[in-house]
Amino acid sequence: MKVKKSHRAIWLKIFSLLLAIVIWIYINGIVQRISGGPIAYKDLEEVAILVMGEPVVLGKNVVSVELEKNFIDLRVKGPEQEIEQLTQMDVTAYVNVTGLKSGKTYSPVVKFVMPSNMSIVGASPLIRVEIKEVL
Repeated sequence: MKVKKSHRAIWLKIFSLLLAIVIWIYINGIVQRISGGPIAYKDLEEVAILVMGEPVVLGKNVVSVELEKNFIDLRVKGPEQEIEQLTQMDVTAYVNVTGLKSGKTYSPVVKFVMPSNMSIVGASPLIRVEIKEVL
């Protein structure tokens, strides 16, 4: 029994499609193992904001640093398996007040320290910081 050319072409197309699917699944599996799995998102509420550095102190005056708020809510993205276990304790939020002068209000960027394979979603937030002299 002879197979017609059109039947051979159809079987060749079906075989090619199945081979492409197998290759895609294989490569997708390798990429997920390298990246730690699919990307997921997690909302963290009330991450404490720390003050780093020291403002400029003129003379013998003592200054206080007042933040607009002491906690921040943020959204983090990273590998699904790891982000499920992420807590507020794994993320450090801070503002650097080094070189800021008393009597002024500033809006520095809040910076974060977190696991290297995770990142903050969106732009880094600003926070109002007031440096005051304490009498």
